[in-house]
Amino acid sequence: MNGQFTRQTENISKSLLRGGPSFTEPGETELNINIRTDQSKQLAFYAGSFHLLGDRKSQNMHVYWAGAEVKPLNSLSVSLSPEYYVQNMTMQYISTNTFYNDTRYLFGELDQKTLSMTFRVNLTINPELTVEYYGQPFISAGKYSNFKMVTNPAADRYTDRYAMYTGSQIAYSDEDSAYNVDENSDGSADYSFSNPDFNFRQFRSNLVVRWEYHPGSTLYLVWSQGRTGSDSTGHYSFSNDMRELFDVTPRNVFLLKFSYLFML
Repeated sequence: MNGQFTRQTENISKSLLRGGPSFTEPGETELNINIRTDQSKQLAFYAGSFHLLGDRKSQNMHVYWAGAEVKPLNSLSVSLSPEYYVQNMTMQYISTNTFYNDTRYLFGELDQKTLSMTFRVNLTINPELTVEYYGQPFISAGKYSNFKMVTNPAADRYTDRYAMYTGSQIAYSDEDSAYNVDENSDGSADYSFSNPDFNFRQFRSNLVVRWEYHPGSTLYLVWSQGRTGSDSTGHYSFSNDMRELFDVTPRNVFLLKFSYLFML
């Protein structure tokens, strides 16, 4: 069992504004905890978590992971390793716009959830013939709110470094899938940005059969499958996202590789 505690004070970021001026970011506190059993046993597991809390409620992040491996036979091992990630960031970059020759750095508050699971099977039929399988579904969703623009990136108070858009200054257009900003409230849009909400889904898998048909000579049979899908709802739902993921038409790749050792 092990853990780690880290404290970082207020710092200067040169990258947050994507090429703009430096931004003073609040400090943060991090905590990491891990526990693991003897990996040489027939049944072994591990678990851990990571937590980040930003000062002045600027952000928070929580990551949880676990894994278990079963070895019912010396020639067979099966493992499953899920990981769940949730975060909230009040200052997530969206885009850069121009208004009356002044640059506007646009940000939003991001709520994001991500889940991945890694599944592995290793089977040794004999010293010359092995089968390995790897599969990983991955789903992530992010929802944006509380849109704002940077006004004074070096202000003493965190809330003085940006200005929130009011309800009369920003409106969403379903037709354009974009937010229109009327900064001077004159009734016409001054600039806009695309809807940043996202759902991303991906599945990767590989099946490899390795056969050493002659000493030093090997044959590989490989089946690789991938599925990738996305949309912009921003709503996280394990059941819906997994269903949408496996409704995606897969991309299958089959490979054959062999080598032969010539004795001279």
